[in-house]
Amino acid sequence: MPKNQSTAAQSARRASRSGEKYTEVLRRTRAGDARHAPHVLRFLAERSGNLYYLVGGIAAAWAHSGQRVLLLEETEDYWRWSMSGVGRSRSRRKKEIKPATPPEPTTSTLWASPDGPGLLVHHTCMWQVRHASQESYRGLPRTDRSPLTAAVADALDAYDVIVLLPRYWSYPDRESATAHVVLGEIDIFPHTDCRTALPGPGGEEMGVPLSPEQSAAVLRERCLDFLFGSPHLPIHLDGVIWQSNGQLPVDEDYLAGVDRDMNRAGLRPLGWAVSERWPSPHRELPEPDRLKDLNFVQRYQPIAKRLRTTLDARPACRN
Repeated sequence: MPKNQSTAAQSARRASRSGEKYTEVLRRTRAGDARHAPHVLRFLAERSGNLYYLVGGIAAAWAHSGQRVLLLEETEDYWRWSMSGVGRSRSRRKKEIKPATPPEPTTSTLWASPDGPGLLVHHTCMWQVRHASQESYRGLPRTDRSPLTAAVADALDAYDVIVLLPRYWSYPDRESATAHVVLGEIDIFPHTDCRTALPGPGGEEMGVPLSPEQSAAVLRERCLDFLFGSPHLPIHLDGVIWQSNGQLPVDEDYLAGVDRDMNRAGLRPLGWAVSERWPSPHRELPEPDRLKDLNFVQRYQPIAKRLRTTLDARPACRN
């Protein structure tokens, strides 16, 4: 047997160390779970700076359960524009566009199972080029996304899940992604109405409690309005994951009511997470030592499991 392959029982034993039940993983593996086509996942969020730990935790949980996961991240935009001539004029000056030296792709292994296929790799590369000689109708350089297309194509045979990490997360990717999941970031959980107050027992004013359905409506308006702010084409959303940047002030029954209302509104709930570090390291994935820590991985195992089940159940089509 090749070094990086393992039997179903070996995969189940490794996954059980990460919190999953041995029998469930063994049954899923023997049923042919590995035969699913690779998923190309695009997370959508209004802001991404504090969400890298969440994404890294989900990816690490997949890797520890025996999956091969690639985090494909877009490099900084390296194109610079310079205006020919000095000063400004009312007449239009011809723009001269000079590309800087493109950055080299980088690849690093964040975690690898010592005795099986579980793997988490981070690869950065440019996703697009801009051709100065081909202008759009607005006079801007045309964008060519063939580098991203090539990078995804090269990775399909080597990985079970490819997670796209663009510079800006608020726009869907219908060309490369096969699935889209929304990440809702909560700074203050809306469990009371801050505009209406009632007198408390000590004379202080307390916000009027909101029902789970009311809280869900506020969350959609406050955290997901970016999905409807631009004339995007329709897109199939596979679910929503919430991250709170502070301890949640409600119990599990309240959250279950919020989930029911989200599901009613067409947003499949996939789980709740509390930010481990606040403020989080801006746009930084978890350190390799954290990705090896089973206590860290187990925190994200339930969300990762529900998300993977959702991805495997969806039709084999692209957005």
